[in-house]
Amino acid sequence: MVESARANELDVYEYLNYLLTEIPNSDYLQQPEVLEKYLPWSFDLPDCCRLSHNYKKCLK
Repeated sequence: MVESARANELDVYEYLNYLLTEIPNSDYLQQPEVLEKYLPWSFDLPDCCRLSHNYKKCLK
């Protein structure tokens, strides 16, 4: 799970924290398709789970 989060450029701590707080409150036992929005490649993940890359532009 950790390596999958890293491969999808997620903040591992924030992603695991999000999963452990949100999944128990979801209705995943009656609707297993709900779990798809928690996958590391899902576009439904909040921005706090994503790594922010601040690259400086090269000056010429």
